[in-house]
Amino acid sequence: MRLDEKARENLEAAERLLFTMEDTDLPLHNASVSRAYYAACQAVADRALRDGLAFDSTRDYFRHDALPGRARDHGILDLDQHDELALLYELRIRADYKEDQDAAEAAARIVRALASS
Repeated sequence: MRLDEKARENLEAAERLLFTMEDTDLPLHNASVSRAYYAACQAVADRALRDGLAFDSTRDYFRHDALPGRARDHGILDLDQHDELALLYELRIRADYKEDQDAAEAAARIVRALASS
């Protein structure tokens, strides 16, 4: 499965986690932002690989903290897109590891925006 296909799968997962099917289910904001981040990361990584940007030298993947800058420097992302990917990365860290409801709510807003675009 190509990274762009994984990106679509992760975006769909983010939407499902955020927009529940029944009124009794609560949205899973933290899990949703994690999937949204990986969707964005995989989409950028797929484009980077197709454009000839190599994985990090000692890994078979792009370092998450470095990918936004490398993609910007390579012309894949503009400054606003760089900032959005960096924000998603920060929100994913907060959602996965911090007891921070604000991150979950901010993430929910981003996933809703991604879902509507």
